[in-house]
Amino acid sequence: MQETAFHHNIYKSNYKLQLGARRDILTIDRIKSNKILITLGDEDMRDFSLDYDTLSLYDSHCRKIIMRILQVACFKTDIEIKDKKMTVEALPTVNGCILLLTVEDRKSRRYRLQNRKNCYCYEVGNSKNFLEVIRLLYRQNVCCNKNSAYEQNGTYYLVFDYPAVPKRFKRILHEYGARCGSNVFAARLRENAKEICKTNAVAVIGRWL
Repeated sequence: MQETAFHHNIYKSNYKLQLGARRDILTIDRIKSNKILITLGDEDMRDFSLDYDTLSLYDSHCRKIIMRILQVACFKTDIEIKDKKMTVEALPTVNGCILLLTVEDRKSRRYRLQNRKNCYCYEVGNSKNFLEVIRLLYRQNVCCNKNSAYEQNGTYYLVFDYPAVPKRFKRILHEYGARCGSNVFAARLRENAKEICKTNAVAVIGRWL
């Protein structure tokens, strides 16, 4: 069966399922012209027999369900997917997971599923406070390389891609800032905010303070 017909059939099947359900099966939010954020709660995960730890497009059941979800999401947000490359990034949440879909202009359509572990996101106020936090974190001399910095509407944020933040870091972050949101918030931040430093922000900026 050709790929175009395959995806068309998936879409029709899923759309009927959604219309017949007693509630929306998932939450769909278009965050950019070519990006969609799809939120699945615990009930959605159970209904679809999905588990975040085993999500893989190499699994026939996972692939079938994810393709159905993507077709509905693109239809509801008016994003054209014919002859496009689609990248799907999966991130865990407290009550399920989110799928971040990116549609790119490519003639060949490919699917890639990336899993991300939990991350910590902190709001650290204005630029002066941000630099002070960076300076204090850098002086702790703790190996914590997977962190990035962003700015949005005059407010600065630090994102740590770890399931937990070192205690010495956490004490400073809670004193000078506040933890904000979950992986969903961090995903929105990465897509919409101004990127200050993508990798090892504490060390890259802190060495100059």
